[in-house]
Amino acid sequence: MREKTKYEIEMDYLRAMDQAKELDRLADDLSRIANNGIESAFLILRNNWRGDSSESIELAGRNTTAEIYRTAEDLVNTAKNIRATANIVYRAEKSAVNMIY
Repeated sequence: MREKTKYEIEMDYLRAMDQAKELDRLADDLSRIANNGIESAFLILRNNWRGDSSESIELAGRNTTAEIYRTAEDLVNTAKNIRATANIVYRAEKSAVNMIY
């Protein structure tokens, strides 16, 4: 296996950090959608629909919103794991390169 250069180690680390940042951005977007978009839609629905199925639709909406929040939380946790792993790998690779050079 070929040894990585210092530049390659830095670039791999920066790519991992960018991916984690993108996951955080997606999590924020999902949370915003759940908080603003879906909640306001169900508020309008609740105020305007009084049929037999209105309660079940509202419950489905609440469940969907909760699932979106869980997905956003999963994305945040994945981003944290990427950062932690990238830091460990970065330090290990930098140490190895410093031993070689």
